[in-house]
Amino acid sequence: MRSYLALAVAVACMACVPPDCDRNDCGSCGNACCKLNFMFPKHSNVEVAQAINSTIQNGGPDGRYFASPLAEGVVGVAPLPPVVNVSFIGQAIHTTAKRIYNDTINFAVQRSTVLPTEVMVFSTSQIGGALCDAGQNFKNIVTVMKSVCKQLGVEFSYVHVDGSCPEPGQ
Repeated sequence: MRSYLALAVAVACMACVPPDCDRNDCGSCGNACCKLNFMFPKHSNVEVAQAINSTIQNGGPDGRYFASPLAEGVVGVAPLPPVVNVSFIGQAIHTTAKRIYNDTINFAVQRSTVLPTEVMVFSTSQIGGALCDAGQNFKNIVTVMKSVCKQLGVEFSYVHVDGSCPEPGQ
């Protein structure tokens, strides 16, 4: 009986509320995380960075994204000097729907003078020991990037970069 009660409590506390919770990560980064790449075939790195920044500055599509202060002295998204291969970086904190956990989402807009513009997005659970995230880090990324794609009039699609947040059944 106790094991059923413990299981019921654990399920009730799971932070990820569907949809987009089907990419469970069980510690592929030493903690739960997700890393995805996005391509924007017709938009410059400046346009994409501005769309990301406006999305997170306004709380994101669910109102629970908070633009983070950056080392560059700004909040949200910042340009980088031309000595690195990334033209813009950004960061946001996302609070889960049940307001139990916070996760950190990092954005890196690649430096390029030719299209497509490539964006790497990485989300990690802020709480240590989050070895399985019930798909929350995947959801953090796709929720904000679906909004960015819609804002730019681009079809939503992504590429898995590594073994994090795998497809169901992998």
